Amino acid sequence: MDLLKLKIQYPESFPKTEESAFKFNLYITPKAKGLGIIGIAELVVSIFLSKEVKDRNGNPASLIQLAKAFEYVFNFSFGNIYDKQAEVYNRKPCNLTKSLNFLKGVLERARKTKRLKENEQE
Repeated sequence: MDLLKLKIQYPESFPKTEESAFKFNLYITPKAKGLGIIGIAELVVSIFLSKEVKDRNGNPASLIQLAKAFEYVFNFSFGNIYDKQAEVYNRKPCNLTKSLNFLKGVLERARKTKRLKENEQE
């Protein structure tokens, strides 16, 4: 009975034994140049700071909630998201948005390629 009371009071101390029925088939390369774990942390921290993603009660999602969502979708672990957040903040100013800049470059190249193909068809 005491154990049950503790489980109700401190649910985070009792790991879930059931596995999720669905596992995503998406993975990141942990130390990828463009979008590794620190790159994903940059995205998570940026989304967190924007306060644009809400929880089911309409409140801005916490850093932990966002980190867990990304970990679940991409099958990896940040370890401690606050350590990763500190790594993002401790980057040199020119590298602060390194992953966002990488993604921007990918979009710009795709847009340019699409425009070239459209011009060739005319």
